[in-house]
Amino acid sequence: MVKQHSYLQNTVLVRQTKKFVAIAGVLALTATACLTQATPLQAQSEHALDPAIRLAMKSYETTAGVKDFQGTFIKREKVGRKMQATQTMAIKFREKPLSVYLGFQQPHAGREVIYFHGRNGNQILAHETGIKGLVGTVSLQPNSPQAMDESRYPITTIGIRKMLYQILKQWKEERAVDAGVAVKYFPDAKLGNMQCKVLQTSYPQQKQGIRFQMTRLYIDKATNLPVRVEQYDWPTRKNSQPELVEEYTYTNIRTNVGLTDADFDPKNPGYNF
Repeated sequence: MVKQHSYLQNTVLVRQTKKFVAIAGVLALTATACLTQATPLQAQSEHALDPAIRLAMKSYETTAGVKDFQGTFIKREKVGRKMQATQTMAIKFREKPLSVYLGFQQPHAGREVIYFHGRNGNQILAHETGIKGLVGTVSLQPNSPQAMDESRYPITTIGIRKMLYQILKQWKEERAVDAGVAVKYFPDAKLGNMQCKVLQTSYPQQKQGIRFQMTRLYIDKATNLPVRVEQYDWPTRKNSQPELVEEYTYTNIRTNVGLTDADFDPKNPGYNF
C-alpha cells in the first residue's frame, strides 16, 4: 500500500528536494565520463552485439522493479541543426499511470512541466518565468511544435526504462544488418564519482538501417540501473570526430519513494503553476 502524503508534508519535501537538486544538478553538469581499458565480450560463434544485448537486458530487468523515482535529469540534444543548451532538471517520475514532473534548474530556472496520463486531456501543463510567465499555465499536446521546440522526443518517452528499451530495440535491429559493428565493454568506467559499466557500439561507415555511428550506454554498477546514453552521428567533415546528437543522464536517483498524485498536481503548493 502506497503511503499518502499530505500537501504540507509534500511542500516541505519539494522545497528540500529543489535545494538539494539545485546543488547536485550543477555538480552533475560538470561530471565527465572516464572510460578505462576495454574488456573483450564476444564469445566464439555469436554475433558481436549479443553480449551487449545480454548485459543491457539484465539492466532492463532491474528497471522492472522501479515503480517511481526522483532525482536529476540532464540532457543535451541537437534539434534540427542546432545543439541545444544543456538542460538540468529536477525530475519526478511514476510508471503507472505515466506521470512526470520537471522543475528546470538551468537554463529556464523556474520553468515547470507536468504530464499526468489520463488527466488534463493527456496534455502537458507548463509555465515559464519572467515576462513569458505572464501568460500563466498553458496546455500543450506532448508532440506539438511548441512542446518539441527544444526536444527531439516528447515527454511521454522520458524515464530510465524507456531510455534503455530504445537502446535494446536499436541494437536488436542493428543485429540484422551486416555493417561491421565494433563492440567495446568498459567494466570499470566512471561518470563523475559514479562507478559504471559502459557498453559502446560503433560502425566504420554509414549504412541503411544504422542510425548512429556510435552509441554508449552507462549502467550504474551499484544499482544495475541505466544512468546515461550518448548517441553520436557520423562526422560532417573528413577526419573529424563523431558528432554528439543525444545525451541523457540521470543522477541522484532515489527509486520507489512512494510518489502520489499530489506530486503531479499543478495545485500542489510546492509548485508555482
